[in-house]
Amino acid sequence: MTLRWVAPLVLFTVLMIASACGRDEPLEPVSGAEAERIKAELEGRSFRQFEPGKDASPRKAVVIDFFGPFGIYAQYAEGGHVVDEWELSAEDYSIERRGGGSEITLRFIEPRTRQQFPTQCSDCVPVSGFSISIRDVFDTGEIEFRLNDPEGVLPSPFPVFTSWTRFREDEIQN
Repeated sequence: MTLRWVAPLVLFTVLMIASACGRDEPLEPVSGAEAERIKAELEGRSFRQFEPGKDASPRKAVVIDFFGPFGIYAQYAEGGHVVDEWELSAEDYSIERRGGGSEITLRFIEPRTRQQFPTQCSDCVPVSGFSISIRDVFDTGEIEFRLNDPEGVLPSPFPVFTSWTRFREDEIQN
């Protein structure tokens, strides 16, 4: 191996080890001031994502809304008809961070669930362990989301996006 390849290889190895170590750090609550700053940044915003696309049939959709109450909605539709639709909401959420990175995790406080289609029910889905992770919350052009359901308790169409995904931001219409 030539010397010119040693430095990049060493740098790559160090970065990989540092990256792996960061993922093992526990999530910790953010300070009250930081939580207020994050909530102020997200308040009144709505993000949407469709798989495979907005007008596709069939399609899965997820909407994350940060206005009274905070909520996430998931829908499965075929043609122009909704087949399955769920909502998780809460009046408030806690915020945690892993180390000093740009990733935060939101956890619903006293979550409520509701199924609209195919039948209606309230608080009929266990949501323990569910959270939403956000990367680059203060960088509007780079903000990404990941839906976390480690116990796999949410029914179809949840979770739709389990890897980092850029959601399109929509204006809220009254």
